Amino acid sequence: MIVDKSHSKKDIVSLFKKHGVIIDVQLTKSDIVQNIESYMKDFKYNDKVKNCTELKEYLKTISPKQRPNTQQKNEIMFKAKKIIKWGKNDYIFNGTYNNCNDPYDDIMDIYMWGDLPSVRRACRFYNSSPNKINHINPIITQEVEDEINNNKIIKQQTIYKLMIRRSTEENPIMVCFD
Repeated sequence: MIVDKSHSKKDIVSLFKKHGVIIDVQLTKSDIVQNIESYMKDFKYNDKVKNCTELKEYLKTISPKQRPNTQQKNEIMFKAKKIIKWGKNDYIFNGTYNNCNDPYDDIMDIYMWGDLPSVRRACRFYNSSPNKINHINPIITQEVEDEINNNKIIKQQTIYKLMIRRSTEENPIMVCFD
């Protein structure tokens, strides 16, 4: 079976691990691809991957994970930092950008790399701009979105205890945080 080269060894191992098949990480990617048919026999299907045909199609197509090379990442980070700086300086057109089309062009170049936190932050700054042309949402893979949602749940679980006791004339209101 042919597996698209955009799928990394780590991606293949983690996909199969999520579905109950343990692949030895010491094996090379070519060894894993050669033995992929035997791993598919033990694969436990679910709502995302419903049958063998769907799994084969997923492995034949380009990986949904976004991996820019070093040069692309440097350009993406530079544009994201530029938009963030523009946002922190109250969206003033002077040195960073000269008109409202320049930040729009930059955000349109980088929004598809939404797995990078700087790109997501740059999109938030751009979307809160009074000079935005369109609302731009970054494209985020499912794994990163799940990770972000898990982090939100963890951050929301802080519960503060507040106790208020009734006051009398001798004792004023007492507020305790424990």
